[in-house]
Amino acid sequence: MDSNPVAIAVREVLTAIRQRKRVDEVLEMVLSYSTELGKAVHGSIVTLDHNTQKLIITSTRGEGWTLERQMCQLGLGEGLTGHVALTGKPYLCNDTSVDPNYHPLFENVQSELVMPIIVEEKVWGLINLAGSEPNAFDDSTQSAVGLLAELSSFAIKLRIDLTEQERLQRHLIQSEKLASLGETIAGIAHEINNPLTSILSNAQLLNLHRGGAADETSINAIVIEAKRTADLVKNLLAFSRKESKQREVIGVNELIKQAVNLTRYQLRVNNIQLISEPCETSYPVLVTAQQMQQVLLNLLNNAEQALTKSERQGIIRVEGGRKTDRVFITVTDNGPGIPQSAMPFIFDPFFTTKNLGEGTGLGLSIAHTLIENHGGTIHAKSEPGKTVFTIELPLARSPKVAPDAKESQPLPRASKQSKPLGRVLVVDDESSIVDALCEFLDLQNITVDKANDGHEALRLLAKRRYDAIISDIRMPGLDGPQLYEKATALNPAYRKRFLFMSGDMVRESTQSFVGSLDCPCLSKPFALQVLFQHLQPHLDQFSNG
Repeated sequence: MDSNPVAIAVREVLTAIRQRKRVDEVLEMVLSYSTELGKAVHGSIVTLDHNTQKLIITSTRGEGWTLERQMCQLGLGEGLTGHVALTGKPYLCNDTSVDPNYHPLFENVQSELVMPIIVEEKVWGLINLAGSEPNAFDDSTQSAVGLLAELSSFAIKLRIDLTEQERLQRHLIQSEKLASLGETIAGIAHEINNPLTSILSNAQLLNLHRGGAADETSINAIVIEAKRTADLVKNLLAFSRKESKQREVIGVNELIKQAVNLTRYQLRVNNIQLISEPCETSYPVLVTAQQMQQVLLNLLNNAEQALTKSERQGIIRVEGGRKTDRVFITVTDNGPGIPQSAMPFIFDPFFTTKNLGEGTGLGLSIAHTLIENHGGTIHAKSEPGKTVFTIELPLARSPKVAPDAKESQPLPRASKQSKPLGRVLVVDDESSIVDALCEFLDLQNITVDKANDGHEALRLLAKRRYDAIISDIRMPGLDGPQLYEKATALNPAYRKRFLFMSGDMVRESTQSFVGSLDCPCLSKPFALQVLFQHLQPHLDQFSNG
């Protein structure tokens, strides 16, 4: 059996590393063996906080370590430990009484050995040994402690690598789950949006025929709840999709609405009031919508977590606005606030004020990176009772962005005239949607034909001319894009006379198709007045022609 104390120490530490002992356990062994090998009167492990540039004593050996001494934090460059932390080189002080770098912590220390622990070319920490007499340590002690410092570095780097590997494995597993979940949600959302379209359309038709105040109240309740459900499905569908790095021009109010709708229920359950104050004008920004939603959801979740620890009534306010050529969104909460000492570091990776296990410290760092990548800024102000995060983004200036149709305009009333306004073809594999749209168009004195699939629509298109064609995109057999291609081959004038509708507007294939057209596309479910507004230009052409 090997009797060499250095060999024994190395073997024991290597065994602990091979057994994947925790880093703090390995460092405790290293400190014990270092103190024993050097016959030191005091020993300590000191770690370097690169954010604060402070040295923190994390483990000690020997007598006399009072709480005050353990809490002593030298700065980078201060004392022998600070000097080694700055230079990254070992330091052997044979006589502390004549060394200008020495910082007295114990009265009986007359020599000191400081060995850096280097991880990924940076000083991670130090092994500090103190002797009670001059020249207490020699070159052999320095070599032995240096070897133990190397093993410490190896243990720390191994743990970092293993942690990263475990993180990547979890990420891959989670990505697979999310991909599967996304496809499932997409299918469910499409199936939900179709009956919602029928419910909303029929409710609006009942509104045209209503007989009294009671009927109006009930019908309006149906319309409001159908729209609320549709918004939730839309946001859930967008959130479940694989992230696209393609940027699009989107109104700031839409970004706020998506994030607010996804968190409103959870906040209400936690007795937190959510106030949304969008801009009077939904100013356009050029962004990756999913990334902006990720940022806003992170801010809302952080605010929620802060408020759940507060005794007062929680309030979160989300506001939008514009300053010259910048569009801003603010998220304000009335929670306890962020400590002022933490404010300079809140956007740093892995920094968190939450308890262990409550957060990774990556949320705000990722948000900062995403906003900067969009040419914007994010900053925070905090005091007890008020924390405000402000996002600023460049105002988009694009002539391609058309204003949305206004749902607040009155629903067109039945008004039979002597001459029909025009002829429209409605195509959808959902009979209930086709019937509701046809009834509405008939009430507007529009001649309407219907088809439940693309092939039937083609047969009707071959027989007569239509002022407009309303078609679903996803249909069995001949779908919307194929119908568009064949219809425009029959009559090129149809290129601008299609009005598409879809229950899954975030699908990449749908977005690609719609983006290649000069025709609008309505996201199911939609208000009938929006449909009518998109039809009007074609009907006016007919009546004036």
